[in-house]
Amino acid sequence: MIGVKGKLSAEVLLEVKDLKTYFHLDEGVLKAVDGANLTVKRRKVLGLVGESGCGKSVAAQSILRIVPSPGRIVGGRILFYRGEDALDLATLDPFGDEIRNIRGREIAMVFQEPMTAFSPIHTIGFQIMEAILLHRDANKKEAKNIAIEMLHKVGVPNPAQRMNEYPHQLSGGLRQRAMIAMALSCHPALLIADEPTTALDVTVQGQILRLMKELQEEFGMSLIFITHNLGVIAEISDEVAVMYLGKIVEYGDVMEIFCNPLHPYTAKLLRSVPTVGRQIKTRLDSIPGSVPLPINLPPGCGFYERCSEAKPGLCNCEDPPLFEARPGHLVRCFRVGSSPLP
Repeated sequence: MIGVKGKLSAEVLLEVKDLKTYFHLDEGVLKAVDGANLTVKRRKVLGLVGESGCGKSVAAQSILRIVPSPGRIVGGRILFYRGEDALDLATLDPFGDEIRNIRGREIAMVFQEPMTAFSPIHTIGFQIMEAILLHRDANKKEAKNIAIEMLHKVGVPNPAQRMNEYPHQLSGGLRQRAMIAMALSCHPALLIADEPTTALDVTVQGQILRLMKELQEEFGMSLIFITHNLGVIAEISDEVAVMYLGKIVEYGDVMEIFCNPLHPYTAKLLRSVPTVGRQIKTRLDSIPGSVPLPINLPPGCGFYERCSEAKPGLCNCEDPPLFEARPGHLVRCFRVGSSPLP
């Protein structure tokens, strides 16, 4: 477990404990999230990083209870702290009124591709206003003014005019800003950003990152930022959770992780990032192979086949638990320790 009992209500907004989200397919059970543990602290940014197929997006969808069929949560808890009370989101009906009231109002999400997240047959203004009218005590005139104000706040030029435009009439950067405006229109306590800069060019990526960091500090909200880009993680995050095959393999402060990576997967991810001053015409370090499909996996560590430091007879026989290598620095690897967390 990541977190300290007694301090949770004051320091922690969301705690995910041993979350398991499976897809029951004809080929077998696909374990997209298989025992993940996460802690999101109040007013902090948690970076969730890993290759494509590691379960990052499914973990985010599990929090909001929007996992597509045939996926479902089969185990674990998702504790959302409201003052002294904790609500287990994993126990709620995904189609019930309680979780529908939480989505958008208390927990909002910025999706990876706004072109598919927005309705193509409704204007941007209509969709932002719809969220405001659903979750806030406002009439149509007030909702329109709030929507225009939010578009202005996220840097959309001529916001009153953009209200009447459709998603296809906006550039990729403006669509992403409009998606952020809609997500923040109800002042959520937690914002989940699922690779919001992937489809954007480098200049616009930088603008969106600065915007999200500024808005996170202005609104005093918590942020889960999902990406495979470690440069983005270094710029925006306070803490980092490295995910592989549905499990958190390393967790800690962003500077601690970047300066002292302990899991071989984290170390290889960092070595594969281009750096200033690298000798010209030298190859970047790479991780051999690819993330395996999480169906009918053999016993042992999921990274065994790709790990150059694996120990045959140990790593391929038993799945390592989380160890606390240093205070607040957790890692799932036999190289680090032998005593699991209590």
